[in-house]
Amino acid sequence: MEVWTQVALFMGPFVLPILVGIYAALVCRSEHVGGGWKQLLALPIKHSEIFLGKFLTVVKMVIITMLILLVLFIGFGYVKGVEGSLPIFTIFGFIIRGILACLPLILLQLIISIRAKTFGVPLAVSIVLTLPDIIVASTPLGQIYPWTQPMLAMSPEDESPIQSYFLFYTLVTGTFIVLLIYGLRSFIKREIL
Repeated sequence: MEVWTQVALFMGPFVLPILVGIYAALVCRSEHVGGGWKQLLALPIKHSEIFLGKFLTVVKMVIITMLILLVLFIGFGYVKGVEGSLPIFTIFGFIIRGILACLPLILLQLIISIRAKTFGVPLAVSIVLTLPDIIVASTPLGQIYPWTQPMLAMSPEDESPIQSYFLFYTLVTGTFIVLLIYGLRSFIKREIL
């Protein structure tokens, strides 16, 4: 489990939140270039379906990224000849928890990416708000800060500052619901630009 702790300490606070920002910006990039929003929003498709489609696309990208991480983690373990049993279900649980904890962050970055006209703004927001992750994670705010939630969820229990997993996942779920409602409502009201 010590090896997974090292993966979680690198992937959770730095790589995953920045990748979420990149994925959300990529999903919206084609619409920002050449009046794509006008064309997309003029189609006879509900605005809520467009928003949810973009959200689910980013979710799929995160799932694929996490599955690649799992395969590489196991593969490098075998290549390096790591001794001992592999707690595959425990590690798979950490992967699933990391994906679930990314959901509010995906919504937040998607909302920013839809509003920002350039690729650089959501990426800059993602990087700047990811930098204080380690510091914020050790405070009570860490459980509600969307950029630290993936790290906290992916960390083994003995390494995580989470006192109550029930409270943590209630906060993640609550943040997700609030951001989903806000994102849908603001996107549905969006005018054709």
